Amino acid sequence: MKKSIQISAGIVLICIVAIFACGCTSPVDQPEPAATPPPAQSSASVYLFSQANNNETYFVGLDSELWLRLPGNPTTGYSWQLNTTQGIVIVNESYIPDDKSGTMVGSGGTYLWVLKPVQPGNQMISGVYSRPWESNITDLPTFTLTLDVGEILTPPEGSPALNIYTESDSGRTVNESLGDEFNLRLAENPTTGYMWNITLSSGLELTHDEFIQTNVSGKIAGSGGVHSFSVKAVNPGTQTLHGEYLRSWVPAGTVTFVDLEGGFYGIIGDDGTNYYPLQMDKQYKKDGLRVAFEYEPVKDTATIQMWGNPVNLTLIEEIRTFDLSVLVS
Repeated sequence: MKKSIQISAGIVLICIVAIFACGCTSPVDQPEPAATPPPAQSSASVYLFSQANNNETYFVGLDSELWLRLPGNPTTGYSWQLNTTQGIVIVNESYIPDDKSGTMVGSGGTYLWVLKPVQPGNQMISGVYSRPWESNITDLPTFTLTLDVGEILTPPEGSPALNIYTESDSGRTVNESLGDEFNLRLAENPTTGYMWNITLSSGLELTHDEFIQTNVSGKIAGSGGVHSFSVKAVNPGTQTLHGEYLRSWVPAGTVTFVDLEGGFYGIIGDDGTNYYPLQMDKQYKKDGLRVAFEYEPVKDTATIQMWGNPVNLTLIEEIRTFDLSVLVS
């Protein structure tokens, strides 16, 4: 069953001010989510979820605000361990005790998460209520929420809804109007050293880019996030957007088939140097393949190919790429 839920912007603003003014220590008296669909566009795009929504599916707008409340009692040693798919960002989390006076030991309370869906498509929030040091306990309380994330419900005033593209759109040809903007969102984890490097043709202009980190509380180190690129169509015609996911300090190049002496594969480096690997695995012998590689020069070695600098590869990996052809009219 798919449902949609919404509350007015005024109520949300009052609640947010009340929570943060009290240092996130006051209980939030909010109504349970209503099973009524929101309009296609609205000034209010805040959704409330609780334990009553366990194992259910809801439609929510991209870049909306999600509030999730689950009961708990950390004095028992139990706490909620919450996980999300890549397209859901945890903006803030707090614990609100039932006893505001602080005189009732072990009275329990409510865990509150503020989350944001940053990628369209099917996303999931899941949690387990457990003691972190007990790994062999079964039948623990769990929570699962499936979200069907749609278009942005609240585009900037006077602006049309933005087209959002993700990795699943790589290789597509899309249409955009001159002067309009579109958005590209790609999963990224800069803690690994890998980041997206975007190249645009002259008819496209990067207006904003932002890395949206997941789990900002720091409880899950290196969990990554989503990199958002806003692009404006500034010239008509067929334009291109190319992205590569790589580590900036590792040399990169393009595998090429050289039709000399029976034919062989080399690497044309982005630094303008031709490299001739004395050995290269078959999986990388593809003309036009983008690769990152490290090498050791081979000195005092003559080859019959007489092409490039002979090297022994110490590392080679295929570069993940993204390509979008944009017809601007």
